[in-house]
Amino acid sequence: MREHWLETYKSLITLSIEGFKFSALGNGGAAVALLAYLGNVAGKSIPVPDMRVPMFAFMCGIAACGFAMVFAYLTQLKLLNEIGRSETSIVKHSILLWSSVILFICSLIAFGFGSWQAVLRFH
Repeated sequence: MREHWLETYKSLITLSIEGFKFSALGNGGAAVALLAYLGNVAGKSIPVPDMRVPMFAFMCGIAACGFAMVFAYLTQLKLLNEIGRSETSIVKHSILLWSSVILFICSLIAFGFGSWQAVLRFH
């Protein structure tokens, strides 16, 4: 039973890492693609669409992903300390974990919002 629990825990860690990669790559890649598009349009002397809102959303998505990773790290550190010593503290690991989850979801929402706003601005 313990081996099954450990393997499940390892797979959750792997899935989390892949989720962070997806979020960072999605938001970062979208920001870079948007900048490349704007540079191409500006070079052709045609009107450049206002892409400040989508770019801001992608930047917020990258920041939220980064903060989510920090909270995920702090969660793991807290769990390690809880295993090593049987002490209780004011900050529970579940608070750190849920902060990470919420920030990760915010990162995905920012990506979706930025993508939608970019689509609306293309003519």
